[in-house]
Amino acid sequence: MKYQRGVTSIEYALMATLIAIAIIVGVGATGEANALSWSIWTGKVIPAMKGALGP
Repeated sequence: MKYQRGVTSIEYALMATLIAIAIIVGVGATGEANALSWSIWTGKVIPAMKGALGP
């Protein structure tokens, strides 16, 4: 029974590690997509504001 407990804890540690990696990758991808979205939005809004406000 002692060995079973050790194996189970290792399995849980591996699962937790995989979940943590998935979260890190997901948050990183979301951050990149969000940054791209903001840069596209900024590229459209700033010229529009300059055109509306004049030279």
